[in-house]
Amino acid sequence: MNALSQPPPLKISEAKIVSSLRISVFTKPDFFTPNTAPPSRSDPLIYSRFTGGATVPERRRMSGAAMATSNVDATDDRIARIASTIRVIPDFPKPGILFQDITTLLLDPKAFKDTIDLFVERYKDKNINVIAGIEARGFIFGPPIALAIGAKFVPMRKPKKLPGEVISEEYSLEYGTDIMEMHVGAVQPGENAVIVDDLIATGGTLNAAISLLGRVGVTVVECACVIELKELKGREKLGDNPLFVLVSET
Repeated sequence: MNALSQPPPLKISEAKIVSSLRISVFTKPDFFTPNTAPPSRSDPLIYSRFTGGATVPERRRMSGAAMATSNVDATDDRIARIASTIRVIPDFPKPGILFQDITTLLLDPKAFKDTIDLFVERYKDKNINVIAGIEARGFIFGPPIALAIGAKFVPMRKPKKLPGEVISEEYSLEYGTDIMEMHVGAVQPGENAVIVDDLIATGGTLNAAISLLGRVGVTVVECACVIELKELKGREKLGDNPLFVLVSET
């Protein structure tokens, strides 16, 4: 793993920050071509999302992710800028939880634009028809990506939030189950989708979204997140489904 220089920790007066930030590079499998059949989705679904996160040890570092393709510079200084705007708030919303707060990223127009631009650069001209955003923070990043690449945005919502006829996918939580829903007719068989969320923790919601789209004949080209909590191994639960992240917690 190649490491770049470490920027100074973010100082936020409103909250105690428990992690410093650094940038590093790691490799990723290439994502599917649009004509590739969807992979197996037999992995068990385990879900914990108090923060876009779960109870994990408190010492954390954030690192910028490498790009899976050679047409993006993995040392791009935009990654460091994005990482430096994300604050980590301990014991929210309950003790033992580290909250990965992207609202501070949204307060920085340049970092927010950098985030969207990096995703757009990756997915433009890739025959992506659908950007599927997971409630709720996938609704922040997904629509501007969809507009920029000329794709439609499809919200993947919690139960009883969509007014029309829905198709549902039940999936496992850490303690129980939950349901994800999408409007019937929002996507069509043969379309190519990217699933967008702010963070991957255990991988449960992304897996549910992959399964839901696959049931109606959509090929999931890739999942895209701003942050990855590597210790929770959500990437492993996605199986062969490709994952692209900008900032990785190590």
